Amino acid sequence: MASLSQVMEGFDSYRLGYVAQSLTLGVSAGHTCRLAGATPQRLESLIAQNLEELQRLLEFNASRGIEVFRIGSSLIPFGSHPVNTLSWWKTFGRDFEHLARIARRSNQRLSMHPSPAGASLSSRHARVREASLAELRYSARVLDLLEAGPESRVVLHVGGAAPTREEARVAAHRFLDEMPESLRERLTIEHDDKVWSAREVLPLAREHGVPMVGDNLHNAVLASTPVMSLKELLREAASTWTALDLRPKFHLASQRPQARAGAHSDRVDPADFRKMVAALPVPADLMLEAKEKDVAVFALRQLANARRGRRGGVGAPAP
Repeated sequence: MASLSQVMEGFDSYRLGYVAQSLTLGVSAGHTCRLAGATPQRLESLIAQNLEELQRLLEFNASRGIEVFRIGSSLIPFGSHPVNTLSWWKTFGRDFEHLARIARRSNQRLSMHPSPAGASLSSRHARVREASLAELRYSARVLDLLEAGPESRVVLHVGGAAPTREEARVAAHRFLDEMPESLRERLTIEHDDKVWSAREVLPLAREHGVPMVGDNLHNAVLASTPVMSLKELLREAASTWTALDLRPKFHLASQRPQARAGAHSDRVDPADFRKMVAALPVPADLMLEAKEKDVAVFALRQLANARRGRRGGVGAPAP
């Protein structure tokens, strides 16, 4: 297996990103409130605060050379809920234009990821499907307002498998078939660690021309049948992106010790990082799903810099 320093010599073959919150800044751009307190005045104040914090996050990323970032789903509190009656996309239109300029000039690939409870593909119930569509429309609108390119996607899980796996699979296909093309073009589907394995999700993604996010930890916890190696997972998932002329994106996480299977650790184990990068079939983006967010990105950089420094090499971008 390649050493971490050897892996980092191919730094241009991948980019590292983090999720929603900078621990360095103490900023999340995800302030919200209880449904009972979601008055128009309260929501407008929270949106203004979140957009100001998002600006700080994007500027921080630009200054640290971080080009992959996931925006939290609470950027617009109750953005898909009927309680939010604000035309927030109009009221804050200029703010979004400013944020778009920051992201564009610093080449940041943005994404969003609704919770499985907020949006899924496989439910047969009209109410659940309507709520999912509302959440996807909201998330896609945020990316559109930020003038994000086609590589910027809303990450979505398939959902549950009730009442049977086959009926849930049919429901997911039907949902994607009936979805407006403009919305489907903002989606990427991810396999999970409880219900749908990578080998089950790949055909769904391919049939509908939607790329799939491969996740190393999910693949380890919920193995496919037959088992799919990490190398095969990345190769097959990458092909769903490259077929659309898009740079692949994957999730990278490590198992939290002495926790439930699939729980994310504070940082990414360097061994998991080495395996992931060594298995990449093409240049790609790696979203670190780690509790320590941006600090986890910097930890990998610092470790690589220390090893490369001992070899007299040039380090990766400093934190």
